[in-house]
Amino acid sequence: MRAFLNDPYRNINFLLVFAALLLPAHVKAFIERGVSVMVGTRDSDLVPELVRAWGPRVSRDGTSVSVCVATAAGARTISNLRDNGCVAVTFASPGNSTAIQLWGRSLETGPASQRDLAGVDAHRDAFIELNKGLGVPRPFIEALWQREAAGSPEMVTIRFRVEQIFNQTPGPDAGSRL
Repeated sequence: MRAFLNDPYRNINFLLVFAALLLPAHVKAFIERGVSVMVGTRDSDLVPELVRAWGPRVSRDGTSVSVCVATAAGARTISNLRDNGCVAVTFASPGNSTAIQLWGRSLETGPASQRDLAGVDAHRDAFIELNKGLGVPRPFIEALWQREAAGSPEMVTIRFRVEQIFNQTPGPDAGSRL
């Protein structure tokens, strides 16, 4: 597969160093409710990878976020994070398309703890309730969950430092920094 950028421009983002940001309270509240969560990474050839995540949790100091991905579905994502650490995580409300994207650097990956798994269960229940209000039946969401867990029911936790925050809600402000 061909790279998306030519060699002179491949590592331009590595020239930029960002300090960890403190997540505003409204962003923290948004991402910790039942929104859809997608983790984007890329490999050394700049080929993107996308996987659904569950159980988002903001650190006590508000500078990092943890999410969990199914081990099998997230294998390439974890490999990409070990290779280069770059991550973009999008949180989107299915009800009104409100979306926020966080860019950052992976701090660690590893087996999900009991606390992480409790967060996954709580997030899944909140996601089911949010979608039920839109007319999406619980069995549909449970089938989605089972499909992602197929091959390995274990979860891996990804913890990353937040370096940039973007509004990704469709409209004239999409892509702007928050």
